[in-house]
Amino acid sequence: MGFIAEETIQRVIEATDIVELVGSYFPLKRAGTSFRALCPFHREKSPSFHVNPVRQNYHCFGCGAGGGALRFVMDYEHLDFPSAVRRLAQRAGIPVLEEENPEGPKSGERARLVALHVEAAAWMHDQLLKSPSAAHARDYLKSRGITSTVAKEWQLGYAPESWDGLLQHLRSKRFTREEILLGGLASSKDTGEKARIYARFRDRLMFPICNDYGEVIAFSGRILNTDPKAAKYVNSPETPVFTKGKVLYGLHKTKRDLASQNAAIVCEGQLDLIAAYGAGVRHVIAPQGTAFTPDQARILKRFVETVLLCFDSDTAGRKATLASLPALLSHGLHVRVVRLPAGEDPDSLIRGRGADEFLEVVNRARDFFENALDEALEAGEVADAAGKSRFVRRMGPVLARIPDSVFQESCVAGLCARLGVSPGAVRTHMKVPATKDEAAEIMEAEPPPPLPPAIEMLARLAIASGDARAWLRSHDPVATLDPAGDFVDRIAALEFDESGTPPAGFVAGLNAQEERAFSKLVQRTPGGDLLQATQLNYQGLQIAQIQARIENLKGSISAPALSTQERQSLQKQILDLTIRLAEVRRPFSQA
Repeated sequence: MGFIAEETIQRVIEATDIVELVGSYFPLKRAGTSFRALCPFHREKSPSFHVNPVRQNYHCFGCGAGGGALRFVMDYEHLDFPSAVRRLAQRAGIPVLEEENPEGPKSGERARLVALHVEAAAWMHDQLLKSPSAAHARDYLKSRGITSTVAKEWQLGYAPESWDGLLQHLRSKRFTREEILLGGLASSKDTGEKARIYARFRDRLMFPICNDYGEVIAFSGRILNTDPKAAKYVNSPETPVFTKGKVLYGLHKTKRDLASQNAAIVCEGQLDLIAAYGAGVRHVIAPQGTAFTPDQARILKRFVETVLLCFDSDTAGRKATLASLPALLSHGLHVRVVRLPAGEDPDSLIRGRGADEFLEVVNRARDFFENALDEALEAGEVADAAGKSRFVRRMGPVLARIPDSVFQESCVAGLCARLGVSPGAVRTHMKVPATKDEAAEIMEAEPPPPLPPAIEMLARLAIASGDARAWLRSHDPVATLDPAGDFVDRIAALEFDESGTPPAGFVAGLNAQEERAFSKLVQRTPGGDLLQATQLNYQGLQIAQIQARIENLKGSISAPALSTQERQSLQKQILDLTIRLAEVRRPFSQA
């Protein structure tokens, strides 16, 4: 995928009024020069969420959420940065320009492939609704309780048995042979430009697969005939716009409900998800395949803390549960297992007994480790010491993947109490570390630390005063005194407009923690002599740095292995720093 051009990002920010944007999601009430509402990011009874039309930002004085228009869309819609830009660009009618990414599609290629899938989805949906050859597909949906209204909501389709019906339609819409092949909608047994191509999907019920922005990027086709040699499902291959392990089916429709419930019911297939969603159970999701990948787990972690695995109760379902654990646990998700009645899946259970019965079963979900032990007890697998040993050896590596030490200890304690073994015996089998890749993913998911108080104050002063920014620019960078001072240095380098607002592109380039801090800092202007306050705070950082260096040297000088010459060198450094400390402590008027 190409990089969104800076020109596009800047135009999108300039074209978006944050009051109008936020007001399109929920009502705002004017409060002086700003607007106010109940915060959408935490529960509260009194409105503490403020939107500032002058500074074009928002801030909640209750939970600290804040930022600009892009940050609001990212947090409220749970979108990544490129998706938020595209969402606002679409809203403003601005074309998204992309710069070529050597590791992704060429500029313009992504847009063509998405348009290809949109056209294919519309054509196959029309075939399902109107074509006489799709009668058996409509009958199948009717037998599964899927109405035409549901089919339209999910844009279900039918791929005719024809080898080239879809291809002819796409060519009539000016899509090239190369684009159709690249998008995975056609295949060929031969190679070369003149090789015959044929439709990948034939005589199948079609499920469009969307990204979390709602764009159709792939398809999954379910068999309708009874050919025992045919695969039950045929899916799109990976393409420049579709990576199987990075997409969750239904996310574009269910993400708000996932976040609201802070839990995700994970179904095994598309029909299970559609049945649950249609019955009003909307915090549902389905992986592309049965087992979760690290990328899918990372996406899900943005919305929920608890995952309820609702796979079939057969052997394949149990294998899928085990295969999903490494990714889910490594990303700090609490995994619970829904035990469906024998022979049932979510779709059949909802159709046969109703959504309330399904939710009752879901609400009885057990923690994965408790459920695993229940199944082992029921099967008589832990009736003796040898069985307990096998069970602990099997669970040990799984427990080792839990990054939260408190949760991990709780799981260990629960298993030990029920098995009658010591925690030490379990821990001996927990020596299997997460892979380097998984550890890196977990680290990437951790939010950056908050700004130190002294840096936060300097940032506030730099935002409020042009004199403060000019003074900071004339001295050593704040980052030389504290690594977090880079935030202050970037603010000091800016040119604010007449209203005291920084360039819009600056805010867009901040990470989530910096943008939250920035939105908080601009809400209140410090009083008094801002230049003097800047000098005193800068001086305080200098003093703290020198004092820390002196203390470190004093600790080193007491080492018994030091030679006389080394000790004298350290004493000289301490003396020099002490003199420097006295100089720094002088008032600026005397410097």
